Amino acid sequence: MNHPMITDQDIKKMKSIFATKEDLKRFAAKDDLKGFATKEDLKGFATKEDLKSFRNELRLEFVTKNDFQKGIDDLVRLITNGFNRMDNAIKKLDENNETLTNHEHRLDRIEDKIFA
Repeated sequence: MNHPMITDQDIKKMKSIFATKEDLKRFAAKDDLKGFATKEDLKGFATKEDLKSFRNELRLEFVTKNDFQKGIDDLVRLITNGFNRMDNAIKKLDENNETLTNHEHRLDRIEDKIFA
């Protein structure tokens, strides 16, 4: 049986149709993809359907400059009150720390007198 020989022209044509080893080196291997997020990793994120549903729930309102300014003023007031409460709490902690330090010194002196 006489089989036809593959010519250089046949090889060039096959290279244009099929991927070569060199062509495949440009693609990621399975090990290369292990660092990417999996389907399980992505479950915590919103899907396209979630976003569509959320968009339908949103209600657009127009506000005036005064309404916007009132909102900003309210926000600033809330933040300021929060900082004031934190300052008061820190002052109280400092006072308690001073009291504890004073008690520690007094107990140390009592222990020194008792166990001396």
